[in-house]
Amino acid sequence: MEFFLFLLFLLCFGLLTSVISYYVKILFFSAKSNYRREELTDIRGDVIRIFLDLLESNGNILYGSLVFFGSALFVWLWSLLGSLLGEKGPGVFEHIFHMPIFFLALFFSYPMIKVAYQERSILGLSKPVLSGFALGNLSSGAVHYGLDRDLYFLFYLLLFFLQIPVLVFLWNQEPIFGVSFEPTPSYEGESDWGNTDSFEDSDEKNGTDADDLDENPFANETDSYGLGDDPFSEEFK
Repeated sequence: MEFFLFLLFLLCFGLLTSVISYYVKILFFSAKSNYRREELTDIRGDVIRIFLDLLESNGNILYGSLVFFGSALFVWLWSLLGSLLGEKGPGVFEHIFHMPIFFLALFFSYPMIKVAYQERSILGLSKPVLSGFALGNLSSGAVHYGLDRDLYFLFYLLLFFLQIPVLVFLWNQEPIFGVSFEPTPSYEGESDWGNTDSFEDSDEKNGTDADDLDENPFANETDSYGLGDDPFSEEFK
């Protein structure tokens, strides 16, 4: 029963954050000043797109979904320790194990992680992991508050207003305190425009020798006119 409610709250908080992110984007992060009525009312497609974009990790929705649900489930299991160690009702252990410890740890350590794993695909997991920690914390808190009143309402409100604004910036791909959580694109590899080896390989495949072309650019021409047959017929000669 608790697990079913946890998944239900996880979906509800995910859609709610998507709605908030959409309206915040068009009001504060968009250059447009005028909007059609459909853009303000018919937002189902945009909300689903924002939520699905959360589950993507460098274009791989499978890895992103596993990481998101795995981190949310981990936070839910962590919160159960408060119920096991503490007594029924609001208590010290309940509030300690419902604090967003993992969310805050990843948020404040991300600048160092970004430097250590610069231009690596693992940075693409930061968005679903951070979102899973936040939404998992809010969902587990809603379950425990709704069923057993294990948390104080003001404490839960603090959790909400601490994590939701961060997710809104994160889902809109906006920097938070000057730190961008979007992975830096890497231009290394075969598609690198600055890779001179690729040009040399292409010249070798085409059978072209650069030195010969510099000496005589018409060395490969076999006819005297350069156009194949004589362009002037006999009657004009």
